[in-house]
Amino acid sequence: MTVPSEQKENIDLENENISDTSENSDDSKRVSNKMSSQEHINVDAEEKQNLNADDGNTPVKRDNWDKKVEFFLSCIGYAVGFGNLWRFPYLCYDNGGGAFLIPYLIFLLTCGIPLMTLELAVGQYFRSGPAKAFYKACPLLGGTGYGMLTSLAYTGIFYNVLFAWVIFFLIASFITPLPWTNCDNIWNTPSCFVRNASNANLSGTSPAQEFYLFRLLNISSGPNVLGPIRWELALLLLAAWVIVYLCVFRGIKWSGKVVYFTATFPYVVLIILFVRGLTLPGAGDGISYYLRVDTEKLKLAKTWRNAATQIFFSSGLAFGPIVTFASYNKKSDNVVRDAVIISGVNCLTSFFCGFVVFSVLGYLSHQQGLPISRVVAQGPGLVFIVYPTALTTLPAANFWAILFFFMLLTLGIDSLMGGTESLLSAAIDIAPKLAPYRPWVALGFSVMFFPLGLILTTRGGLYILTLLNFYTAYIGTYIIAFMEITSVVYFYGGNRFAKNLQRITGQPIYLPMRICWYIITPGMIVMIFIFSLVNYGPATYGNNVPFPWWGELVGWIMIGLIICAIFIPAIYSLCITPGTLKERFNKLAFVPESKDEMEKIILPDDIELKDAGHRPVSYYYF
Repeated sequence: MTVPSEQKENIDLENENISDTSENSDDSKRVSNKMSSQEHINVDAEEKQNLNADDGNTPVKRDNWDKKVEFFLSCIGYAVGFGNLWRFPYLCYDNGGGAFLIPYLIFLLTCGIPLMTLELAVGQYFRSGPAKAFYKACPLLGGTGYGMLTSLAYTGIFYNVLFAWVIFFLIASFITPLPWTNCDNIWNTPSCFVRNASNANLSGTSPAQEFYLFRLLNISSGPNVLGPIRWELALLLLAAWVIVYLCVFRGIKWSGKVVYFTATFPYVVLIILFVRGLTLPGAGDGISYYLRVDTEKLKLAKTWRNAATQIFFSSGLAFGPIVTFASYNKKSDNVVRDAVIISGVNCLTSFFCGFVVFSVLGYLSHQQGLPISRVVAQGPGLVFIVYPTALTTLPAANFWAILFFFMLLTLGIDSLMGGTESLLSAAIDIAPKLAPYRPWVALGFSVMFFPLGLILTTRGGLYILTLLNFYTAYIGTYIIAFMEITSVVYFYGGNRFAKNLQRITGQPIYLPMRICWYIITPGMIVMIFIFSLVNYGPATYGNNVPFPWWGELVGWIMIGLIICAIFIPAIYSLCITPGTLKERFNKLAFVPESKDEMEKIILPDDIELKDAGHRPVSYYYF
């Protein structure tokens, strides 16, 4: 089959000018076969439009961002999510305040930015989402992308439920007075009381806490009691998926426009909340508490682990969307610059969120006559209990509540758009014939994931969400990160990859970055992995109450599915590839680099070489 000349490009972008070495041959048939083989080799794997046109798997031309700013906003919007607001400030406070920034910055420079650079480079260079990009780098470990998508699917199930909770609170914010202001509602219990300086020593529950637990969740007595579906939450979950569908069904040409608002609006609100917080009594005490330096915490291994995991998870690494977004870039874009900008903005946002949160916590501490350690919180408790409590004491409380929860809404939209876009891109990469039906594919994903999330809308849904959140951000993600480094840096070749990137971008990958790729970053991932295993404790709920035995079983099954997604394709490929085990491994693990190696990769119709044990090129790359 003839390939149009404008589509010819080397599979690895390493041998653009391979010449026809058989032009003087007397054997016209051999010349024809040789030229055909070299034509095939020179075709860019991502842009072939005409090969295998009848098999329904022909790759389609990949979209590009209309403007570079859309890429940055999409990546930053995906990375900056709920965790920046409710996790980093608490970790900083709990791990030495300002001293926590030392390990945090060390891990940012040696782990966060190098891994971000690698993921951006893989997506941009191979012009594919994670399902195909890692397969092109190393067919043996192509399952790395499937591991990412499995972990991303877990996240998509529970993150949309959090999004539904935000919608619930946003709607409730229009009620005057705010329904978590007092204890006069039908869902309140006798232990409910409005805390202030005069009753600070009393024990009980706040109106915001009871609104969250008994009005929003109507929570059951424990994880063994799921109870019925809460239909108002189920409807809000449906609304959440409708919103996500409307944002992604037309691809990046549409979602790239949505992020102009959804990725910038949270910063406007954060600045407004920060300025308002500074005017409140006690705000200075809260900020001082946030930044206080306790160098003794640096002696604890837990502090360093928390810094590493926060860098890891707040950037959205090892989940796939970063690879997907980069695949829509121009091949000549500077990936190191992009990685520094995205990682830097994400980390600065986390740090700034600490000022926003602790200025209000200091005010709440002043209002209630409690030490800050008694009002500080992390996770959903911060945004659904503590912060709403503070908002009720402000003039124009409804306005501030609407502003706050609408900001959370936009944060959630960005993160969900990134995850859903990555899953859609993977489906179309695997089955290009689905590309014209993208709106229907997006609808199919929404229809599939909506019922999977219904269990989280039951009265015991909070317990299941806690399990999903705990095990999604656990051992499986470390394995994914290590395997993506193994496939690209060790098997494809980190130095080779750096040279390829320099040729197409014009920007060198300097030695410190390559040292991180080869040694420091994987070493830190292994260190975190081992530390997590040694200090493993099962997921807990409430006041550190362990889940029943089945909770831990479900968690390890989730991790096992991620591991299976990575290694089962590798085992299957080794089984079906002809040759000795060593030959099979070499064929699948190492992408040919030299011209001579490439010429051994042949067309499916080269019967003679097929009989000699060579697999067709499409087996390895497409």
